[in-house]
Amino acid sequence: MNLKKINSQEPPIHNRLNVVPFQSSLEDKSLLIAAQAAIQLQTNLLKSSISYAQSINGSLILKTTLKHTLEILTQYSDTAEGSIFLIDEDGAIVESILARSPVNRDLKDSVISKVLDDGLAGWTLRHRQIGLIYDATIDDRWVQLPNQPYDARSALAVPLIYGIDVIGIITLTHPNPNHFDEELAMVMQYSMEIITGIIVNAQLHAKYKLLDLV
Repeated sequence: MNLKKINSQEPPIHNRLNVVPFQSSLEDKSLLIAAQAAIQLQTNLLKSSISYAQSINGSLILKTTLKHTLEILTQYSDTAEGSIFLIDEDGAIVESILARSPVNRDLKDSVISKVLDDGLAGWTLRHRQIGLIYDATIDDRWVQLPNQPYDARSALAVPLIYGIDVIGIITLTHPNPNHFDEELAMVMQYSMEIITGIIVNAQLHAKYKLLDLV
């Protein structure tokens, strides 16, 4: 699977060099609270990554890192469902964990392709910024999938940016509208670099382990 459709809609290169900050209307006090919460979240993520990195070897380290990272983020945000997928420099999906993922690989790829082409994940990828949906029933960035096994009324999508490249997307959903707010979006904004670093480290560890270099 490739993302030619998405790449064709990308903004000019000078606008794609860094993540676009989430545009918050929060007051300074709320931003400070979000920053403090982000520090705690980052601490938990780092502690967890160190813990399982010491006990898991080889290619399993990447899958385990994604799984545990997603678990921490869903627990922190009191989220019903979450998904994460990684893409390579050519836009191909290299790893993924979907909310109640389809067993059939072709169906799983079809789901990913659909949300990348038309959904919030694709919007987040193209705009290189956090996507916040208060009510999915009135936001055209959300795609209701056929036979979707869970309800999603609100959503938050976080791009994982390493250097100038978007290497993946994390999406959190909840069955109630207005579950996600600007404060949580800012917590994720402050934490994106740490989350991305943890995942990139796991990618490198898995890659070089296969080459027997670690």
